[in-house]
Amino acid sequence: MKAMPSRHNTSQRGFTLIEVLSASMVLSVFITAIGACWISADRQINGLVLRQKAVFIAGSEMERVSTLYNTSSFGLLGPVTTAGYDGPSYLPTTRLVYPTPVTPYSGGPASDFTTTDSSGFLTGDAFQVYVSNQLLPSLNRAYVWLDQSEGVMARVSWTTTAITPASCVVGSDGCGCLSPLGFLSAKCQRLDLYLEYPYRFVAGVPSADGNLKTVVLSTIVGRHT
Repeated sequence: MKAMPSRHNTSQRGFTLIEVLSASMVLSVFITAIGACWISADRQINGLVLRQKAVFIAGSEMERVSTLYNTSSFGLLGPVTTAGYDGPSYLPTTRLVYPTPVTPYSGGPASDFTTTDSSGFLTGDAFQVYVSNQLLPSLNRAYVWLDQSEGVMARVSWTTTAITPASCVVGSDGCGCLSPLGFLSAKCQRLDLYLEYPYRFVAGVPSADGNLKTVVLSTIVGRHT
């Protein structure tokens, strides 16, 4: 008589150790790839957000500088000439920055927006300009907040190029550029503003945080008749 097969001997097949290890390896590679893509996308988004902030701040600084040039004698003796800028070779190494203070041009002490106090800049108004005064004024640099909550700054500077306006006549009316003091002496200028970022305070000194990026804006300044 043949013995009846026991139901406990029925063949049951599970995952082998090799299959489990193989599946784990494939899954880990997949997760790593997804993580790398996420990190890359996050960095690109952060870079674009910072770039947008830089463009916005550059526009604000251009408005501020243009107002000083167009409404006061700032263009005559105000800006400080600085030199020795690093960066791409196509950018000028000699530029202009804000003086400290700007009270002769901004309407008095209550309107002064520049400071040489780094600790005050860290906790002060987000629209303040920090001027790092050096032994040689030509080594001064000006900085503005790009993202104060994150401690990210930008370096701001500009250059001007004299423009001789062509005479224009509409009917019997003439036009021309006024000097900063209000005299008709052809003092219109092209103003190119440079905003370089990112910078952070390291041991109380502004230091470049990685590769610098630059936003360049241009306009014409000078009071017209």
